[in-house]
This record gives sequence, structure tokens and C-alpha cells, in this order.
Amino acid sequence: MKWWKVFLIVSVGALMGMVMGGLFGLAAGYLTPDFFERRSGEWGPIGFATFLGGKWGVKLGGGLAVFGVIVQAFLQSRKRDAGGTIVPKL
Repeated sequence: MKWWKVFLIVSVGALMGMVMGGLFGLAAGYLTPDFFERRSGEWGPIGFATFLGGKWGVKLGGGLAVFGVIVQAFLQSRKRDAGGTIVPKL
């Protein structure tokens, strides 16, 4: 797999994680503003919850994308030939 394809997969995975985490944080901030009130500071509970959701979404989305790339690389390295034997790719 080319390096730019790996970079693109991980970057898109991290950005999608940020969007989904931010939306989850936004919903959590609207539903339970008292939970985030103490730590929110000048942002307010909704902004703080959205920030936390986006921050952790980037980390978890990027990590999941990296895991997917590792699994794909492992499976490509263990391809089988027509007879069913594993052909290692070195």
C-alpha cells in the first residue's frame, strides 16, 4: 500500500472521528449541562462538552483507522496462491 493512501485513510478516519465525537459532545452538553458546568470555565458547558468529544474523537478515530491499516497490511502479507498455500510477501 502506498504511503499517501495510508496517510489519507488515517487522516479521514481521524476527521470523521472528530465530527462524530463533536456531535456526541454537543448532544451531551445539551442534555446534561450540569455535568460539564464545573469544568467548563469561559466556554460554557456545551462548548466544553463539544471540545472534549471532538478531542477524543480525533484520537479514537485515528487509532481505529491505524488499526484498520495494520489489519489490511497483515492480510495482504498472508495472501494465498491458487493451491491454497500462504505466500509470504517480503
